Amino acid sequence: MIPAPPADCRRRSDWLFFLSLLPAAACVVLLLSGYGITAAIIFWSTFIVISIGTLVPQCAWFGPLVVRLSDKEARRQGRVWLTLDDGPDPATTPQILDLLDAHGALAGFFLIGEKARQHPELVREIARRGHLIGNHSQTHPVASFWALRPTRIWQEVAGCQETLTQILGTAPVWFRPPVGHHNLFLAPPLQALGLTLAMWDCRGYDGVEKNVPLILRRIAKDLRPGSIILLHDATSVCTEVLVGTLRLFQERGLKAGLPE
Repeated sequence: MIPAPPADCRRRSDWLFFLSLLPAAACVVLLLSGYGITAAIIFWSTFIVISIGTLVPQCAWFGPLVVRLSDKEARRQGRVWLTLDDGPDPATTPQILDLLDAHGALAGFFLIGEKARQHPELVREIARRGHLIGNHSQTHPVASFWALRPTRIWQEVAGCQETLTQILGTAPVWFRPPVGHHNLFLAPPLQALGLTLAMWDCRGYDGVEKNVPLILRRIAKDLRPGSIILLHDATSVCTEVLVGTLRLFQERGLKAGLPE
């Protein structure tokens, strides 16, 4: 059962929801008063701000986030954080775990709550092998996460947190939203649940792209010490992409470790 949000979280979410309605209300008043141009300026300005704030993964307009390892020593040592979204999956997660073991690499697995509930043994195996487990929402609403209202945002974040905590006995401390989309109402639940928003600065679009050489070229272009690399579990090319990425690490003297 998902716990109710704390009172402070509800207050902050309600306040943000009220603020989000102000531009629309202002546009209506201005239109009725004959100030159409001013209403249009407010409308499009609001649209641009919301679009950038929700759809650009590295944008911190709606709350703090991490896109690179901040530890200078980690960068000096050539450490990177390899992350894999959208698991667990019984067809691919075991293969990924074996590949990581073979290369002595640790990774962060951002798991979907519904999948974790179906495969709790995989969740525990990921943790047993020393990898980090993060919250990736309960149902992974790809198309709508950016537009969810406060109640549903809480259900997605707190629901996955509850699922993973029941399986592991400990609560995750990292969260990544579906497709990297932000939400105006996301910061209060993250703060209430002690979660840090983890994004990335290196990706190959392997969640949608199937051309492995192209994926690896994109990763290679942005890969550097301190990078957070986004890969995906549960795709038809995930093991090939992981093999190629681990090879890139070896070629550049990089070590896949976990954030401190």
